[in-house]
Amino acid sequence: MSIALIGGLVGLGIALVDLAFLRLLATRVDLAETKTALNVAGFTQLVLLPVIGYFVAPYVFGD
Repeated sequence: MSIALIGGLVGLGIALVDLAFLRLLATRVDLAETKTALNVAGFTQLVLLPVIGYFVAPYVFGD
């Protein structure tokens, strides 16, 4: 398993935890716009963090 793939999987794990936290936080706020913003931020991170982890991990840990 390559370092890049491990970085992508770590990014995915962090994104899933953050998505769960932001969804939980969205249930506790009153404004609909805030709920929408929190959900969009969570799903955006679900895409971006694995991609960032895939490209950054080889630079940090070597290939």
